[in-house]
Amino acid sequence: MTTTDSKITGLIKKFYTLCSRLSIGNDAKELLLIDNFGVISSRYLSVGQLIMICDHLERQLNPELQELDKLRKRLIASIFAWGKSMGIGMDMVKVKKIAARAAKRTDFNDIPKEQLRSLYAAFNKKKKDLNTVEEFTADMIKYLSTYN
Repeated sequence: MTTTDSKITGLIKKFYTLCSRLSIGNDAKELLLIDNFGVISSRYLSVGQLIMICDHLERQLNPELQELDKLRKRLIASIFAWGKSMGIGMDMVKVKKIAARAAKRTDFNDIPKEQLRSLYAAFNKKKKDLNTVEEFTADMIKYLSTYN
């Protein structure tokens, strides 16, 4: 048995365990697989698909994970908006690195809940400040151009 086969087997077991903990029956399990991946059995899923569906089920099982996921997405959105205000091209990798660096962490997913909230507020404030300065500058240029 290869490493990939053992990983798939472990993920399938995890999938079935999560389904039983959430009281998802066989019919609902089959519908879940068909709706999301177009297959009738978890054996036809790739490692990535199994990880995705197990993460989804774990978030349903643990509301704390849902809240952390929501806060991470809010922070990502605020950093994207800040970057747009600065005129910086952003991608997801760059945004996560900025967030991790701002939090003094090595990994984006290691940022605690309170710090996610704090960084979200900080990046939103920076974006608003940049927009205010931009508007002020435009008004000042307009004002000065009328006197020349």
